[in-house]
Amino acid sequence: MLAVASVVVLGAIMSILDVTVVNVALRQLSEDFDAPLGTIQWVATGYTLALATVIPVTGWACARFGTKRLYMTAIVLFVLGSALAGFAWNAESLIAFRVLQGLGGGMIMPAGMTIMTQAAGPQRVGQVMSIVGVPMLLGPITGPILGGWLVDDVHWRWIFYINIPIGIVSLFLASRILKKDEPQPAERLDFVGLLLLSPGLAMLIYGLATGAEHQDFGRTDVLITAIAGALLVLGFVAQALR
Repeated sequence: MLAVASVVVLGAIMSILDVTVVNVALRQLSEDFDAPLGTIQWVATGYTLALATVIPVTGWACARFGTKRLYMTAIVLFVLGSALAGFAWNAESLIAFRVLQGLGGGMIMPAGMTIMTQAAGPQRVGQVMSIVGVPMLLGPITGPILGGWLVDDVHWRWIFYINIPIGIVSLFLASRILKKDEPQPAERLDFVGLLLLSPGLAMLIYGLATGAEHQDFGRTDVLITAIAGALLVLGFVAQALR
């Protein structure tokens, strides 16, 4: 199980680090691309929104396509998004590539947790959660430190390029260590729940991020977006309970 855990934790560290590592580079990105800080803020917000959007469908996708296949696909998307983000030529392209990166990153953690749970069995679920929790604790601490060092002493593009070798190692280890599982589509995709939860999470995060950006949570657009998102999430809860 430790070998499986090493694969999952390595992928999870990439995904979680990129939530925080970019924040320290926002001002430098604003200067290099000659873009307002409000626009550059979407480099972080777009990644987070993509994470929130794709997480709800990952459980179904694991059963439909197989956890190993989905996990490796998620790493490929994440590494591809990282490489493209490093080559970005303006703020708009960087935001678009960060969204692609977020789509992969959003699937890495839940797919990895599914793999760990299957490998450990129900008797060791607590141990699994403690192992997967390591990158969650380390990410917010090491992300700003790593990002600050790369921006100051190397170049901001390396906050994305650094994911490429880690991703390649993760793919290699996943192909060798993870067992191939056959897809077992037990249930059809809950389209109603998906249409409630994914947009709801995205709108709620967007509203909160916009309020934080302008330091005003009483703005009309912030309130409308956040409240609409919260209502959609509540609608999902009601749908799920039935």
